[in-house]
Parts: sequence; C-alpha cells; structure tokens
Amino acid sequence: MLKSTFAFVAVVCTALSAANGAGMTAPQDPAINLNRQFAQQTFADRANADLPFSFTYNGRPSSALIQTWKRQLKSEPPDQDRLQYTLTLTDPDTALEIKAVATVYTDTPGVDWTLYFTNRGAKDTPILEQIKALDVPIAIAKPNAAVVLHRLNGSLCAADDWIPFDQPLQLGQRIDMVTTGGRSSNISPFFNLSWGDGGVITAVGWSGQWTAGVERAKDGKLVVQAGMSQMRVTLRPGETIRTPRILQLYWSGNDPLESYNLFRKTMFAHIMVRLDGQLVLPPIAHMSTSFYELNSSTEQNVLSHLESIKGLGFDTFWLDAYWTGPNGFPASMGNYGFPIERVEPKDRFPHGMKAIGDAVEKEGLKFLVWFEPERVAVGTLLAKEHPEWVLSPAGNGSGLYDLGNPEARKYMTDYLNAAIKAYKVSCLRIDYNIDPLAFWQFVDAKNPSRVGMAEIRYVEGLYQMWDDILKANPNLYIDNCASGGRRIDLETMSRSLPLWRSDNTCDMLDLKPETIASAAIKNQLMSAGLNRYVPFSTVGQMGATPYYFRSGFNAGIAFAEDIRPKDYPRESLKQAIAEGKRLRKYYFGDFYPLSRVTVSPKDWCVTQYHRPQWQDGMIVAFRRPESPYTSFACDRLRGIDPAADYEVTLSRTYTPLNPVRMKGSALKVYKIEMDQCPGSVIVEYRKLKGQ
Repeated sequence: MLKSTFAFVAVVCTALSAANGAGMTAPQDPAINLNRQFAQQTFADRANADLPFSFTYNGRPSSALIQTWKRQLKSEPPDQDRLQYTLTLTDPDTALEIKAVATVYTDTPGVDWTLYFTNRGAKDTPILEQIKALDVPIAIAKPNAAVVLHRLNGSLCAADDWIPFDQPLQLGQRIDMVTTGGRSSNISPFFNLSWGDGGVITAVGWSGQWTAGVERAKDGKLVVQAGMSQMRVTLRPGETIRTPRILQLYWSGNDPLESYNLFRKTMFAHIMVRLDGQLVLPPIAHMSTSFYELNSSTEQNVLSHLESIKGLGFDTFWLDAYWTGPNGFPASMGNYGFPIERVEPKDRFPHGMKAIGDAVEKEGLKFLVWFEPERVAVGTLLAKEHPEWVLSPAGNGSGLYDLGNPEARKYMTDYLNAAIKAYKVSCLRIDYNIDPLAFWQFVDAKNPSRVGMAEIRYVEGLYQMWDDILKANPNLYIDNCASGGRRIDLETMSRSLPLWRSDNTCDMLDLKPETIASAAIKNQLMSAGLNRYVPFSTVGQMGATPYYFRSGFNAGIAFAEDIRPKDYPRESLKQAIAEGKRLRKYYFGDFYPLSRVTVSPKDWCVTQYHRPQWQDGMIVAFRRPESPYTSFACDRLRGIDPAADYEVTLSRTYTPLNPVRMKGSALKVYKIEMDQCPGSVIVEYRKLKGQ
C-alpha cells in the first residue's frame, strides 16, 4: 500500500532538508507544508486507491476491496487554523460505511484522524477485524540509512517511568508495542521514528488496549501501524464504532529534538485543554491530607491544612481519595449516588463536603477533589443497588463500572455534576485503579462475534462522560490520574491534565529523607522525558529547598509536604512558589534536554526552555546528591545568536543575582558551577533589544 504516496514523503523530506541547509526559504513553513501534502495525497487524492489505514472484512484484506467501493470526499475548513477532510467509503454489497475524518493543521504541523465504521444495511455485517487505524508504508530516500525508534517508558510505577530510550531498527526487523491490562500508557502511546534526513512522530489516542508496530523490510522500506489490540466484530444494522485516534507529524532534517518541539507546538495549539480560550496550566497545589492522615482525614484536619497554607501563594487546595465514606480508600469506591450527602462520612465530615468547598472558596483558592467512578468495591452502594451497571466476573456487584451502558453513564455523569456544583470543584480528579481488560474479555467471551465491542463502548462512554461533564461545567478542568499516569494518551490529553504522572513517588508515604530525595530524581527525569510530547504534567514532591521544589515544578506542582509544624520554613516555600510563578512563562517554549536522562544519583539533569518569539529562555540544572562533578558545560544550548548580547540572570537560591551582560557566543557554551550537592541553579537569559 501507498508506495507512491510515501515515496513522495521521503522525497519531500530530503528536498526540504537540502533547502534548509542551503538557507532557502519555502513558500510556507516546511513542516506544515509537508504534513498538508501528506494529508492531501492520502485522504483527498481521488486517483489514489490506497489509504493510511487497513482492515480485514469477511476474511479479505481492505487493499483487495476498497477499489470497488463508492468513494465520497468532503473538504472544508472548520476554522482558519484547520482543514478537514471527510472521506466516506461504502461497500456496495453489504452497505458497510467507513468514514475517515482527518484534520490537517495549517498553523502547526500534523495530521489527525479517526475512523468510523457504520452498518448502513438491513442485516448484520460479515466479520470486521484487524482494524489498523494507522497503516503507513514509507519509502525513504536512503534505504540503508540509520533508522531509530525513539521511545519513552510508560508509567508502570517504576523509578524510570517516562524515561526516554532509543531502539535502532535493522533491516528485516520489526518492533511491536502492545499495552497491557487495557491501560493506554503503561507503554507510551507517543513515539518518533527517524531515518537520517527526516522522520515521523506518531501519537495514539485510545484509552484502552492498543497495539503499534514499526517494521523495516529488507529492501529498506518502513511500515508504521497502530490500532486496537483485540477486535473481531459483526456490526448490527445502524450500529457505529470508532477506532483509535491517530496524530502523525512528519518532519525533515536530522535532529529529533527539533521534531519534538514541532509536536509541542501542535499540542499547545490544538490538543491541550483550555478555559476561556487560555491553556490550562498545572496548578500550584497543596495536597493536604494525601500523605498524612489518609483514611483518618476529617473536617478538622483538612481545614488545618487549609489554614496552614495561607499567604504562601498556592492557587489550589487538593483533597484526595480519603474523604469518601464510610471507609475511605479503596473500600468505599462505589459509594456514589443520590442524595450526594450519603456519600459523605458524617462521622468524619459532620458538615459535609460543601463546608470544605465553601472554606476553600473563602480563601480564594481553587478546589481539586478526587473521585474514582469506574471502580466498584464489594458491598458499596453501586454494588448493592445497581449491580446491572457493573461488569462483575465475581457476580457480587463489584468490578468495573460500565461506562458503555448509557443508563449507567448518565447516572454517574449526573452524580459528578451534582458534586462538582455542590462542592464548588474547580478540578475534577479522576482516578482509575483497575485494569479493565479482564472485564472487557469477560463480556467478549459471551459472544465470539463481538470481541472488542465492550472495550469500544466503554472507551466511547468514557470520552462522552468527560465531554458532558466539561460542557456542563465550563470553568472546570479534569486531572487525569490512573494508578499514576496509566491513561495519558492523545484523547485524554485533549480533555485533561495529568497531575499524577506516576504512582512511583507514593513511596514518600514513609516520609523518609531518602525517599523524598529519590522522588526528586524521578521528577527530574519524568519532566525531561515526558515533556517531549506532553508539555504539562506533575506528580507529588516534598521539600521547600530550591533543589527539591524545582525538581517537582513543571509549570505547576503537586506539593505534598505537611507545612503545619511551627518550625516549617514557610518563608522558603513562599519564595519557591513566587519563583515558580515567575518562571511559568518559559514552559510554553521549546524544550531541550541538555544532559543524558538517567536515574543515577551521580548524574546531573539539565534542561533548557527557549521562547523564540521573545528570544529568551531558561536553563534548569540539578546536581544530584552523589554527583562528584562541580560543573556542567551547557555546550548544546539552542536558539542563541552568537553575535547578539544577552542579559543573563543566575538564581542559586530563590533570590536572583544581579543580571550580567554576555555575548551570545559565550552563552552558547555556558558553564554552570555548583558547589552545593544536591543543588540546583536556574539561568535565565534574554536577548537585548536591537541585537
């Protein structure tokens, strides 16, 4: 498939690389132009029978079928920054309709598409299976070039969650990526394939069991594929299903780091959540009882945490799982329903959760409240009153709350909307501590011709519930937690922020200095890895010193330390938060790791954020606790004009030193000196006007 199309892609990549190297200027942004032409030729070219997806229908591959199917194309610009193709294919024999809805971004690079299969006939379709929402062969210009698959670890509650790694792809080799347990990001759904003079970033949007693979044939041609892992269905009359969402970004050149910044621009412009048209930043949140009272949380100790953070600069107050009645977390998961007051444990919260929400509002803070609507524990309200809404292999009403059931979904949506309004919730924290795959398979086993349907309806229901909640609460955003960051994918990123990207920092529950120090290293590496694709994410961190606070800060922070003790260094924390607010602007810029990303306490971790539009940025440097090295040479700084003058400001503590004037040529090889171990330095720079 697509031999002609992807020979074109490789040629364009090579041509654009040559043009850039020669200092030539393309008529428009080369990367935008490249992706737009890819979409034009794959979705809109009527002469091209091949498409960037595939499936098997009635035992035959789609490549042998679709040439005879009716083809209809609709093209329209939904707004000034997007072009949308809707390609409809219809089987004349069975009336199976495939609708490919592809969005081409015209202000940033990328092509984004989802497939919809509908039975327009009067009887069940033949079996539809092996749907690959992405199936793209690529004929690269240099078949013998070095091909590398750039990946991240997913989130498995491990010390190296989200760490980047590379896999060379040899001739005749295939690399498969298959998530487990129905968790969409215990294998990262973002990956980058490079071939020397170009590459392609792929993002998968499917909050379930997906699979992907890259293959390099012996003749050098590449294939990139992605789709649902398990699906074999017949569609009933009038029935529609959707596939995973795919975003691909083709890029030219030989620097994968620059391609990530192209992807970040597209994420900022078109994917990430907004309120009133503005991107939602991670909060500067205090986690109150999360690492302390836990299931002993009461109205009194929750309000004591709220009192303790007055005047420090926090913008959000965080109340985690343990408020749910009567037995807290996890035994009370499933105690949701009406009236909402019966969910509240009156022995611990005698005035209900509304009193907490009112107190938070009085302090001028936003309120983040934790719910886990998809897990039902045995003996809870939902298990006893609505077992028909629960996928329960045990048969006792416990299990996975079925969001694929419209009645169940509406009930949970109504409950969450009522709680959001009553408690004055600003951020709805959705956790998901259950592997769903076994429950979907429990349903699949009842009908072999409908394998995958339970998963499809569940995932569709999840998105519908989130969309309905956001529509009903226009000032709300969602925190996406799933046993840590196990549901971070393209679709959830378009609806939520991951404020808990890994459960691995939960070991801070022991409150030992060594685990707090370990959490700092984990936070450093998670930002240095995940920020390539997901610009904003956080997880818990303790410590008010520059080394600890900056380790956890990533445009926001989930601050987990108890600050009620009288001897707590409040002034240091106040300064830390003020610095974080001052530095937030840089996190919108281009991102570059300057050091190797490792888990070793002997290494440095150094990153750069650069804002080309303003010609400024910052370097964030950490010398870890066992590092023998007292300096780090930033010899790979990006975006610096060697001939220009810059104002450079160094912050070892939260008080910046006086700025100095420095030539760009010296800044490009800036050497950071640090005697403190562990220690941290922020280096801010700004190109002087007229330079």
